Amino acid sequence: MRALILISLLFWITLGSFGQHSDRVRVGLFWNERPASVIVRPDAGAYQVYGDGKLVTTLHGMGLFQISIQNGLIEVKNFSKSYGRFKQVKLVERDPFSRFKIKPVSSDQIQRIYEDDLEISIYQNRLKIINEATMANYVAGVVQSESGNGHEPEFYKVQSIISRTYALKHFDKYEKLGFNLCDRVNSQVYKTYGYNDTIKQAVKETRDIVMVDAEINLVTAAFHSNSGGETINSEDTWTYPRPYLKSVEDSFSLCMPHFEWEKTISRSDYLTYLHKFKGVDTTSFSIKRYLLNFCPEKRQSHLFQQDSIVALDDLRKHFELRSTHFCVDAQNDSILIVGKGFGHGVGLSQEGAMKMAKLGYNYSDILHHYYSNIHLIKLSVIDFFKAEN
Repeated sequence: MRALILISLLFWITLGSFGQHSDRVRVGLFWNERPASVIVRPDAGAYQVYGDGKLVTTLHGMGLFQISIQNGLIEVKNFSKSYGRFKQVKLVERDPFSRFKIKPVSSDQIQRIYEDDLEISIYQNRLKIINEATMANYVAGVVQSESGNGHEPEFYKVQSIISRTYALKHFDKYEKLGFNLCDRVNSQVYKTYGYNDTIKQAVKETRDIVMVDAEINLVTAAFHSNSGGETINSEDTWTYPRPYLKSVEDSFSLCMPHFEWEKTISRSDYLTYLHKFKGVDTTSFSIKRYLLNFCPEKRQSHLFQQDSIVALDDLRKHFELRSTHFCVDAQNDSILIVGKGFGHGVGLSQEGAMKMAKLGYNYSDILHHYYSNIHLIKLSVIDFFKAEN
């Protein structure tokens, strides 16, 4: 019991700030392009519209607004009138089931739907668009965006815990810009409301559960599409080792949709890249033969495993390969690259986790298979010990 109290107190000390601020999350939308004009309309419920803190109007039903930058201010207008120009515009939900649709003007971006509130201001002459969402709605949106529909409840629980852990670990990533996370892949993909009841239930049933390491720190909850049968150590892809991101055999990813792939590239482009950018002596007969017939018996991190000159992840990025788990087959003026897996290979394989869920493994089994020596702990424990102390 004393050990449990000590662990919980350590958890409170380490993550106390997350316990205080985790109910809502501010997410920067369309952060890749940051449009100058958007169309906003309700999808359900109604919204009170504020300009610089003052109530301007209520948006409901079939109403819509175009919100644009005009002469350094934000103009709010519809087809018939302008409601004024402001430094900041907020849409605050009037009903707990309210949702809004938003789409940039003059963009190929599809219309998105979000819950909760919307805040718009100007940053570097473009719109800074922030969805202030409950953590539950944010996590559900990430799970939907990252995973899609049609999966087992236990898989959605896995993705919920991963998404929540990531969000809290990186909660202050964009603090200087006035929000927490963005909708890009370098945070977590967050582009849709369209989650189903199974996702909503998975988020609810795993509420407040996060992954921590042996030191009671939130883990880096890395994941990818398919491991190709074996995950890779974090230090073999990134510069830092993580004791919980170790290579594991992963038979569950075999024969899944993204297990195998092929790509043909120019033989000249391949050798030129290795010589020009990596300093490899491609004039050497033995080295050239090795390069053109590269096919390791076991997954490795570098082209020449004994050195650290040519990282396979560099090849993956340069030639837009699906993974670093591949063999090279020279064919006249081209080479055929035959690979396994999809993604960086660190942490959890989504397709492997989907297979495990179908086979009856629960979310704890799945997470402990892919992450070494981690613990699943509820954030609500923090609040309990905070009240006691």
